[in-house]
Amino acid sequence: MNTQDQRLEAAKLARQLNAPKTMGILNDETKNSPISEILKTADEEVGRDKLMSVILDSDYPYWALGALRYLPNLGAYEDKLKKKAKLVALSSAQDQAPAGARGAENNGLNLQSINTFKMYLACGIGYVANFTIWYFTPPFSNSWNKSTVYSGGKVPVCQSQTKGCDFFSMSDFPLKPGDTVMMTVGVGGGPDAPTNIWFKYDPTAKYTAQIDCHGTTLIPSFTWSVTQN
Repeated sequence: MNTQDQRLEAAKLARQLNAPKTMGILNDETKNSPISEILKTADEEVGRDKLMSVILDSDYPYWALGALRYLPNLGAYEDKLKKKAKLVALSSAQDQAPAGARGAENNGLNLQSINTFKMYLACGIGYVANFTIWYFTPPFSNSWNKSTVYSGGKVPVCQSQTKGCDFFSMSDFPLKPGDTVMMTVGVGGGPDAPTNIWFKYDPTAKYTAQIDCHGTTLIPSFTWSVTQN
């Protein structure tokens, strides 16, 4: 995900649509304004129909995902946005409980199958990060194997990292099909932060769990979505 390219494209479209408020946010000195603020401002400034046309005609599925997460009452546009984003499942941006409780409620069963994790550091947060995964094999084990393999160096705000789940498998405790998996975020300057969002590992599943990271170094929070690879 090239956030800078997306911002440049969005600024160009804002100029074409005569949307100075939206352009002002996009051209903010920090270049760190969250997508929720950008989309809500554009929605108010140019109207729902024009904004949806831009999002659906763009090359950026993340805009569609953002609209689904942050704009209310999408009506007939909802299905089109889901198709654009290749969306399978989406958490609520306002209510973290359903995402955080998924593992506890299902006890590792009936979870969405994935083979890939993607970590996105949402614009506006206060830390850099990388990630690893924890996993266990239900029902024979309910104790996490905490992988010591990380996704790479810590990436800055507004950037992402993507790795297949098998990348994190440890030789002593190999990751197996059917294992329950969870991303744990390595927050720069703070402790590792388990997301408490559980999925089932299936190497044949062509689905990616995207974890969007929010908050601050000591109080991180997470939203999630699942998209087709």
